Amino acid sequence: MIADALKLSVYFGDSAVAGPELASAALMRRFAARDVRVAALLRGAEGFGLNRRIHAERFPDISTDLPLLAVAVDERKRIEAILDDVDEIISRGLVTLEYARLATDEDVARATFPEGAGGTGKLTIYCGRGERSDGQPTFRAAVDVLRRHGAAGAIVLMGVDGVLGGRRREARLFAANADCPMVIISVGATEILRKALPALHACLKHPLITIEGITQLKHDGELLVPLPRFEVRGGDEPNVWHTLRIYTRRSAQVNGRALYSELTRRLREAGAAGVTTVLGEWGFSSDEAPYGDRFGRLASHVPSYTVYIDRPRKVAEVWPIVDELTAEHGVVTWLVVPGYRERAGEVSHGGLDFAVSPPVSAVTGDSASRPAPATRRAASQEAAWINLFAAQARAFARERGQHEPLVHVTLVDGEQFFLASLHPEPGDGFITLCPHPKHYAEMIEGKQGTMLTPRVLVVPRQSILKVEFLARTPRGTRSLMGFRLPE
Repeated sequence: MIADALKLSVYFGDSAVAGPELASAALMRRFAARDVRVAALLRGAEGFGLNRRIHAERFPDISTDLPLLAVAVDERKRIEAILDDVDEIISRGLVTLEYARLATDEDVARATFPEGAGGTGKLTIYCGRGERSDGQPTFRAAVDVLRRHGAAGAIVLMGVDGVLGGRRREARLFAANADCPMVIISVGATEILRKALPALHACLKHPLITIEGITQLKHDGELLVPLPRFEVRGGDEPNVWHTLRIYTRRSAQVNGRALYSELTRRLREAGAAGVTTVLGEWGFSSDEAPYGDRFGRLASHVPSYTVYIDRPRKVAEVWPIVDELTAEHGVVTWLVVPGYRERAGEVSHGGLDFAVSPPVSAVTGDSASRPAPATRRAASQEAAWINLFAAQARAFARERGQHEPLVHVTLVDGEQFFLASLHPEPGDGFITLCPHPKHYAEMIEGKQGTMLTPRVLVVPRQSILKVEFLARTPRGTRSLMGFRLPE
């Protein structure tokens, strides 16, 4: 079977109850009763929601309300039919709906991505914990296939409850739990993932996958495409949500913390709507071999999967934080979430009525973050030089399929910076350079919300020793460094 489907995701706390039982158990029981094709309950390691409190499993401050993520996938009518059940069971939490294509059994090998999916895709595999292929766990065999074919990353998430093969599969303390569902998420070029499907079909006992188009923004610090932006017309924010997903590992450290923990802390301080991180069993997100916890290793090396969903304006606002913390490691993806509803008792945000997506404008940083072009008339020599400079930058960007090039400047005194814009004033041999600051927080808000660089340099044109046009951000460097082409 190949069919258009919906993916239902429910984020809530493990202490939530529905009548006499835990909400997690009630949700899985209802999924099974409704004959949902596949569902999995994943236990999170860290996160926060509307109450703004971070819940984490770190010892000795082990939280009593760790985040849970329940995922269910089926054809649209069946998923829509269970939304009232979810609403009844989950009184505090977040519910989202996303489009996907579902493929099962023999049809997995010939599945294709939805029309208009673009160049990057997400492939999710659902199988049992205990499945084996050629003498090894199936999840390892599947990850090996994905890595050999060139996927950007993959993570194996262990379910603790769920529905698979028409039956509920619940993990128990003193049991092998071989039938419990497992979720394998991979990201990569759509053509690469499509070509991997026949080999994946061969190593899966009862193949069941979903495929969907996404946008991959970064890989190990390298900016692949700018953060897409929604154009807001008339001052009203569109009724849609964006999600950033970050695939990294527990041993990736930033400021003495695991990358995902520092990301959670910084996003909470910035007023983000909520973040959930799930630790994986096995996977990869860089050029190294697949990894997990290994005997004798002091630091946990398991992969991690972090989900952040918010309004487009807020996602754009906190993007510099995500960009900064993923300057060296991780896969970062972006997607529009058509259905989003968050509840905390009587407080409710969003809806599940599938908003229509407005046009997307793919720009680097805030479209208003570049200094406005100067209005004074400049001397003809400087203006002519800048016109030639702009033509060269424009040709460089066009040939490489970019919206804006990255321009790195070195002055004769040794100072180096990324250039936001330049202007021909004041003339008479001098021009004006507007360098990007080292930290986005140093930008200054101008009139009508425009963001301006904190300083400008008026220098002799001959003081420019070297100019580099870059197709991609150097690894370990902030990516919000686009150059505004002169108008």
